Amino acid sequence: MARHVCNNCGATVVDEEFCPTCGSWIDPLTTPSAKSGRGGDDYEEFDLEDGPPPTPRSGGPLICPSCGASNPANNRHCEECGARLRQSPLPAAPRPAVQATAGVRAVIALSALLGVVVLGALILNVFRDDPATTTTTVAGSESTVTTTETTAAIQDPEPVRILVANCTPEGLGGTFACSNLINGNEGEFQVNWNDLPDTEKTVVIQLTFAQPMVVEQIHWNNIEDERRFRLNYRVHGITIDAEGNLIPVGQELQNEPGLQSFPFAAIRANWIRITVQSVWNAEVVEDTEPFDELAIAEITVIGYPADTTTSSTAAGDEETTTTGG
Repeated sequence: MARHVCNNCGATVVDEEFCPTCGSWIDPLTTPSAKSGRGGDDYEEFDLEDGPPPTPRSGGPLICPSCGASNPANNRHCEECGARLRQSPLPAAPRPAVQATAGVRAVIALSALLGVVVLGALILNVFRDDPATTTTTVAGSESTVTTTETTAAIQDPEPVRILVANCTPEGLGGTFACSNLINGNEGEFQVNWNDLPDTEKTVVIQLTFAQPMVVEQIHWNNIEDERRFRLNYRVHGITIDAEGNLIPVGQELQNEPGLQSFPFAAIRANWIRITVQSVWNAEVVEDTEPFDELAIAEITVIGYPADTTTSSTAAGDEETTTTGG
């Protein structure tokens, strides 16, 4: 009986050409024997020191799929040709955490469709021109209330129509009256600044509009002629108030002739009020003594009408109220 040690895995091979453990070929000339460690055959009798033979696996003999030789049940490789006798089972794929059943897919599809419908409705509501009308009928009566909400197109700001300008003090009158601030003629508004008491050196100008307005900007016009501009007092510091605003806004004007503009915001205002708090002093120009008057050429308010008006009609027992833009 020839016993050898496999050069590949170190297993003991008995009278076999191929290692039953790893399938390597056993060369009797180069493979060391289990006892001496030298190459070649080494026959010796079996004794109890070698221990019992390996316990065979349960089941019948294994048939080699390559050469058809019969092998013991515990072999992993064929003793005749060295082919692999058995394969380890392939790992099973993990079960998905969530199964996409038909019901789940239907819910996802309905949610996507609902989102598209809502988005389309929002876009249509923003860009459509037709007003949305809501009609409410009160039970037990024949009264119907119809409310129409119209989203007005954004308008370009333009000069606001001013019905009247009121000034305190009223001014010098004639070509220097308070109304010259808004009528666009060549006259000016002037008031004798030096005649005002030191404790009351303020001028209040209130501009009343023809309808509620959204105000965005104010254009302030000083005298354009440089010489006359310097000879008069010029407005320096002002505060601006408007209907609906909580706190007046302060503004400083530049000491320059002609037009200067600055922002001012008000929503649905019927009027704005400008209070002159301080002035640039009148100056000597070319040996001409300065004047005593404070001079303002014109004030223009820039904005656009508020977007809602209300009208009501009643006929007989039926009453209809319509609110629209």
